[in-house]
This record gives sequence, C-alpha cells and structure tokens, in this order.
Amino acid sequence: MLFQELVSRFPQDSDMQMNLLQERLNRLFSSLPEPKEVDNPPINVWASEQNVVVIAEVPGIEPQNIDVQVVNNTLTLKSKREPDQLEEGQTWHRRERTYGPFARSIELPYAIDAEKCQASFNHGLLKIDLPRAAIDLPRKISIHAA
Repeated sequence: MLFQELVSRFPQDSDMQMNLLQERLNRLFSSLPEPKEVDNPPINVWASEQNVVVIAEVPGIEPQNIDVQVVNNTLTLKSKREPDQLEEGQTWHRRERTYGPFARSIELPYAIDAEKCQASFNHGLLKIDLPRAAIDLPRKISIHAA
C-alpha cells in the first residue's frame, strides 16, 4: 500500500520513489524498541519427572575451560570467550560475536543428584544431564482400608 501510494505520486522518478520509501521505512523501524540482548550463552532447558537437560551454545570455547557447578537447586556455567585476533593490516568491518567472561545461572525445578550429573560436548554444544534426586522423586502412597 505504501509503495502504491508512492508510485502514484511520483510515477516519473523511480529513484525518488525508492528514496522516499526507504525514508519512511527507516522512520517506521526506528520507532521500534531496541531488540533485547540475549543472555550469553544461549541455553535450552527441559525437564521430565526423572531429570533436567540443559544445552548451552558455547562455540569457540574448549570444554576444559568451562566451569559447571550445581549448588542446591542452581546450575551455574562460567567461562571466557577470547576475542578474535586480527592479522596485520586488517580492520573490523562488522563485529557481532561477543567475547569476555560470562556466567549463566538457572534455577532448577527440583533437587538433583549431583553425583550422577553428566556433561558432554559436541560441535560447540554443551549438554548437561541432571538426574532428579531420589529423595525428591514423587512417591505413590498406598491406602489400606481397615
């Protein structure tokens, strides 16, 4: 609709049409709120009655440089991403990848058995399996009639 309006106003000058369209689109998008920054590293978490699984994106970080801790019902990931180094004569054209130290903590939905936790690393993805503590598992209570 906006483009049709522009074409009908300025049919003789396509450059003017495109410039006006670009100007209006810029105004439209500049009024939108800034996008929310994503916590680093991005994670997915899902839970069943038996365990919680966490997958964190940590490309470019060696697994031995990632600190994974569980305290009470909180999982914490800590590490540091080194900045990319430029070769002599190079300058940045675009720089979007974050670097520096980071820590990410999430509250778990229930108590876990820290002794049975396992972590694996594959293609920049850290997968952490956190089994639910036996003491915290739901128990069926049978009812005896007298």
